Amino acid sequence: MIPTAQAPAQFYRKRQADDRGREIRAIGNPKTATAFELFADVFIPPGTMHNKWITSTGTLFIVPLFGAIECNVNADETFIHINQVAQVSVKAGTKLRFKNVYPDHSVRFLLFLIKSDSAVPFQIQDYTLKAINKLHNLDLQASAAVHLGQFEGREETVYHYKKENTSVFAYVLQGAFEFQNRLVETGEGICLWDQQAIALEALANNAYLVLIEF
Repeated sequence: MIPTAQAPAQFYRKRQADDRGREIRAIGNPKTATAFELFADVFIPPGTMHNKWITSTGTLFIVPLFGAIECNVNADETFIHINQVAQVSVKAGTKLRFKNVYPDHSVRFLLFLIKSDSAVPFQIQDYTLKAINKLHNLDLQASAAVHLGQFEGREETVYHYKKENTSVFAYVLQGAFEFQNRLVETGEGICLWDQQAIALEALANNAYLVLIEF
């Protein structure tokens, strides 16, 4: 593991009820207010729908991981596919509807909300994970920097914060990682702050994570 000092952190450990997806709210330093309102790892069974009520005004991000999803946000319907990320402004009280149109397999996607009063239009952006063993910035013009990465076992990297006075939330989609010498496994998250860089190491082949600076 790359040598690094221990950083203050908040863990989001997996519970038995989280075997098929996960929802985490109010992410960040528990002693201070946070703009990171919601993170959800969502699985939708074949031919079914998933509804979600939004409780805070902000910018919503939708990232399919496998399978396209039919999405209804602010009365607009669209499809979002793998290797795409959607972002849209939503108001508190908005009802979201997501549908799995496939009859034979589940779909999985990430959903997260950063509180903000700045409005952005609904937009879908393509991205490509061109190589393994690195973090890929999805290059969103937004208040959060979103990264995805797939790693082989024992591969290491360092994430350097893009801005000052921000926090980083990482969620393990598959496998296991060490973040600043702390173990985080599939379905678990960690938030770190008061840092300029974070060292991480994959502990399994095909380890996959999302990392969000906010």
